[in-house]
Amino acid sequence: MSLLVGVHTTRAGQTSTYWAVSLAWSLSERRSVMLVDCDMEGGTIADLLYLRTADRSLGNCFGDRSARPDELEAQAVAVPGRAGLRVVPGLRGGYGFEVSECLRRVGPALTGLGADVVIADLGHPLAHPGLRSPRSSAEAICALFQRVFVVLRDEPALVSRSITVLRAARPPHGEIVFCRQRSRSLHRRITETMERELPDLPIRDVMWRWDDRAAARVGDGGAPLPLDGAVRELRL
Repeated sequence: MSLLVGVHTTRAGQTSTYWAVSLAWSLSERRSVMLVDCDMEGGTIADLLYLRTADRSLGNCFGDRSARPDELEAQAVAVPGRAGLRVVPGLRGGYGFEVSECLRRVGPALTGLGADVVIADLGHPLAHPGLRSPRSSAEAICALFQRVFVVLRDEPALVSRSITVLRAARPPHGEIVFCRQRSRSLHRRITETMERELPDLPIRDVMWRWDDRAAARVGDGGAPLPLDGAVRELRL
């Protein structure tokens, strides 16, 4: 069976998509990886990797019934220079379903893919405009994915909102990964706050750092930042 990994955040702009792409890039050096863009507010993975999608999209799998693995496979695009990595591009325009409905339609196909690892970028599904129940959405995510990573920036202005969102959702399991941009002392204080307020979600110190110059390099070259250290730390 494939290892199913879900990646999401609590609001847009916290680098979760970059992290999902970098994780897939690093894992695909030795294993086959399918990266599926399930951001229901519009996918950007294909753009980040400069992929020619030829109208392939996860949206083509949304029909009256759940998608089959072969139908999802038919939407995959090979990544040049990375033989072990394929991508299912995301939605190109408009909003999609809330995450529980999205996973109801494509979840069976995700579990039937032949890749060693399936990574789904879920965007910020616990704050989707059409969300009915954060708790139900979190349960749907955790029921499907064996590993769930919540990527957050260590930005004080965002921490309070992230705590509020995750408290409301009460995910059955998950692991917090910080995009580190602040000083070591401030990052430590933020980490202590998260540990106190959300004791059931362990924080993984995987040294995920980001800055504008790194973003520019990724944008210019289409090659993600390697996460080899994170792969070892997370035992993936």
